[in-house]
Amino acid sequence: MRYSPTLLVTLPLLLGCAARKPAPALPAAARPRVVLVSIDGLWARDLQRAESSGARLPVFDSLRRAGAFAEGVLGSFPSVTYPSHTTMITGLPPARHGVYANRIFMLPTDTVERSYSERAQYRARTLFDAAHAAGLKVAGVFWPVTAHDPSIDYNIPDAWDQTGKLTQNAALRSLGTPWLLDSLGAPAEGQPDDSLRVEWAAAIVRRWKPDLVALHFIDLDGAKHDNGIWGDSVIAALRLIDRRLGFFLAAVRASEPQRPTTLIVTSDHGFLGYRRQFRPGVLLVRAGLVTLDSTGRAVAWSAGVIAHGGSAVFIPRDSSDRSLAARIRAAIPDSLIGPGRPIRAVLPRDTIAALGGDPRALWAIDVNEGFYSVGGYREPFMRERVGGGHGQDPRRPELFAFFLTTGPGITPGSVRPLMRQTEIAGIIAGALGIRFPP
Repeated sequence: MRYSPTLLVTLPLLLGCAARKPAPALPAAARPRVVLVSIDGLWARDLQRAESSGARLPVFDSLRRAGAFAEGVLGSFPSVTYPSHTTMITGLPPARHGVYANRIFMLPTDTVERSYSERAQYRARTLFDAAHAAGLKVAGVFWPVTAHDPSIDYNIPDAWDQTGKLTQNAALRSLGTPWLLDSLGAPAEGQPDDSLRVEWAAAIVRRWKPDLVALHFIDLDGAKHDNGIWGDSVIAALRLIDRRLGFFLAAVRASEPQRPTTLIVTSDHGFLGYRRQFRPGVLLVRAGLVTLDSTGRAVAWSAGVIAHGGSAVFIPRDSSDRSLAARIRAAIPDSLIGPGRPIRAVLPRDTIAALGGDPRALWAIDVNEGFYSVGGYREPFMRERVGGGHGQDPRRPELFAFFLTTGPGITPGSVRPLMRQTEIAGIIAGALGIRFPP
């Protein structure tokens, strides 16, 4: 992909920071357009870290000079992909939009693991719904939890066949806009990477000129999970993203050079490294809250856990049983809490509520750097494993997400203070000139 970063400076970009009344119909070339790009796992300070490492990112550097760069974004709890992306397009925390995690809470006796993927799985109106209702065309490329979303005209969702029988490319033809991948000449089988996703997004912009485009980059998150939060593989992933972002933005500009366009580049969460994984479900077994048979399968339970890597939440079977809160807390030994230990803090229900987290949870644990929680209920409790992860309390600076926007209404090279992920939907609605109460 060839791209000159100087093209970015000439992009006609416009930012509106508050929702306003819908404007009268405008010619297509004059209607505002929004391009929303999410780079999964991009930490608020990754660009500074790259600069300190001597890594050149010309497209990002050009965007920073042309626009406003936030000190960070206070994200969702847990700080994982699907709740965070749903917050971006609803303006609501997980407790209100209903996507509480990446994975749906499994009963300890259940052997089938499922992830959130369907638009019908959450209960809030979205920015996509509002744009569609206003007569605007919407495109989404690998935006999470948008399978079968009727408000996205050109939809390639971040979804897959959860039975494992189909490759992702094969499954996407039924999960998104049915005719779209064939129209783009996509392979019938296989798993797409960021390179293919960007090609699809660029082709959609060139051919159909949508008013709102949401594109989700994924490969940086994978590099950090596999290799830790910084190193040669992460730098290489950032350089690839920089080039792919440049390719995509060149397509945006070429499609309608004079159209006023808002560009937002953001992310869902930061990252922390770990050296050990632990299984909080084992604590429930040890406390008698989960019973396993001789094969390790749960045959009875009073409470369950869903591990988010950097955190975990404990959910009662019977929410009316007032004794369970005390029993779950007693199952978490104080010997596991504190510096150098797996647990940084135990969060009670009112703190979870204040963070907008899962309303079913009685307790949550926030995990210390160096440790990572995983699912399951069988021993061993702890194992050695090196990698990078997220899911912790989003108030921790290492978990702050990224935000950058450019446009004539923005002072070039300016810095805005720490913002909230719930603000993003309102910013986009304002730029589009549509009603969307956060």
